[in-house]
Amino acid sequence: MAYIPPNLKAWLVTSYEDVEFVLRDPRFRKSIDEAMPLFAANTPGGGQAQARSSLLYDNMANNDPPTHTALRKPLNGAFTSRAVAPKRQVMEELAASALDAVAGNAAFDLVQDFAFPYSISVICDTLGVPQDDRRTFHDWVQTITGEAEPEVLRHDAGQMVAYLSGLIRQKRAGDAEDVLSLLARSLDEPQAVAQAYALLAAGYETTANLIVTGLLTLEADPEQKKRLWADRSLVPGAVEEMLRHQSPFNLSLYRYVTETAVVGGVEIPAGSIVFLAFAAANRDEARFSDPDDFAIDVPRREHLAFGGGIHNCIGKHLARLEAEVAFDTLIRRCPELAVLTPAEDMRWKASPTFRGLKNLLVGPGPLPAHLEAAC
Repeated sequence: MAYIPPNLKAWLVTSYEDVEFVLRDPRFRKSIDEAMPLFAANTPGGGQAQARSSLLYDNMANNDPPTHTALRKPLNGAFTSRAVAPKRQVMEELAASALDAVAGNAAFDLVQDFAFPYSISVICDTLGVPQDDRRTFHDWVQTITGEAEPEVLRHDAGQMVAYLSGLIRQKRAGDAEDVLSLLARSLDEPQAVAQAYALLAAGYETTANLIVTGLLTLEADPEQKKRLWADRSLVPGAVEEMLRHQSPFNLSLYRYVTETAVVGGVEIPAGSIVFLAFAAANRDEARFSDPDDFAIDVPRREHLAFGGGIHNCIGKHLARLEAEVAFDTLIRRCPELAVLTPAEDMRWKASPTFRGLKNLLVGPGPLPAHLEAAC
């Protein structure tokens, strides 16, 4: 299901070929300053569009060069595959810690007890955010990226700005080498705050959702789940196929078209707001044979789960490794893991961008650590 912000009149691009075209065509732009009047013009009432005009959104994801280039440059070295690889051990410890908290339980919530705590801890460690604050900013992010009323949205966005501003000031005065310290020393405070928010929000929500929807997909194909649980060397390929099959981004962030453009034979007028349906593109039968099939040992790596063009996801290497560690840990610690929530009771988040469940009961939980060691 594609969720469009309430009342917004926008164009939705769904085919793989057309999404790729828009990703690389310079007529489709992203500038928060230019976009906000267009959002208001395309939204009767304009309430939520105005509420979303916080400086949190003035980040690299919502700008084109030269602003995008300047904002992304300080981060490029921190998210390469080489820079991310040494984080595996910390990720393994964080995943184990999350499961230790539910050890011995007959059932636990994969979303709230594992996927979110683990993913939030990983991004906190990467960015240099105090672990004690993770629950607070998680609540704010859920409000900001969900379907909250404008006044609630403004309140939580303001709280997030105040929190990140204080943290950036602390980082600027220190000598740490984490990502937020890089931002604090490279950008002015408003720029650093906006970048920090973008990394925090996208850096854990998408991966947490991928873990949950990935398990759901495996549950629907018991034979492939059995193979994966018997052979952890298949995990990287399985995660790659999950990215295509279960695209954690419902839609791209906005674009607007500066002049009339023809996409897939359809004329899109200048000034229009445009969204790209990555999930639909990744299931496009014109690009993928049997696109609804899920094959853990034949991953289709040309997917668009991480976008493309200059706005390709800077955290893609971190996300892949994080998901791989999550499944590797679940397989080792929870050999009998199964989904317990009936399909009719599953509730999905109403979000313009993120695709994820609010809760998912699974079980049994892992054995307590001392019993695992004994076994």
